[in-house]
Amino acid sequence: MTVTDEQPPLDLPRGQLLLIGTGAIGVVNLPGWAMALRVYGWSIRVCLTAAADALVSRQALAAITQAPVSGPDWDIAPGRVPHQELADWADLVLVLPATVDFIGKLAAGIADNLALTTVLNTSAPVVIGPSIPATALRRPAVRRNLRTLHDDGYTVVPRSPALSVHAGGKSDGWTSDLPTALQAASRSLAAGSDPAPEA
Repeated sequence: MTVTDEQPPLDLPRGQLLLIGTGAIGVVNLPGWAMALRVYGWSIRVCLTAAADALVSRQALAAITQAPVSGPDWDIAPGRVPHQELADWADLVLVLPATVDFIGKLAAGIADNLALTTVLNTSAPVVIGPSIPATALRRPAVRRNLRTLHDDGYTVVPRSPALSVHAGGKSDGWTSDLPTALQAASRSLAAGSDPAPEA
């Protein structure tokens, strides 16, 4: 994303943003997004799912955020309950990108990894940036899960033009980028809710 000197109009009382990455190809952008967020003076921490951990460098993320990367496993060696510590730490949680798998489990209240358990336990606002292939987006269950997340109080980032890694070109799928996610978060925090997603 293009970094500007103007900080997005987000009220983060402690300036603390938790960035959760899941196993969509867009997760390779996470280091750049984390750097862009740090420019605004915020403290950034990252939590990865197992699939995301295979796609992006933990070392790069740790260096950029100046904080250990959490997930995919629960690390209790420091003497803390990791999902609750992350949930309490965050002023805002941004799940970007969020796969069909993550969205479906969250909509069903399933907490089978550190990232999902953190999201389900936090009292901070949560913004979900979907990354959904065009073929999956046609399924009623996937659209229903997006509506469920909205109805449950999550902010779902509006749909942006997508590229298909498989086809190597433009796609009718759903992708989310950082500027759009921050705009959605700002509107949601200002209004108290966001419009239902248009799949």
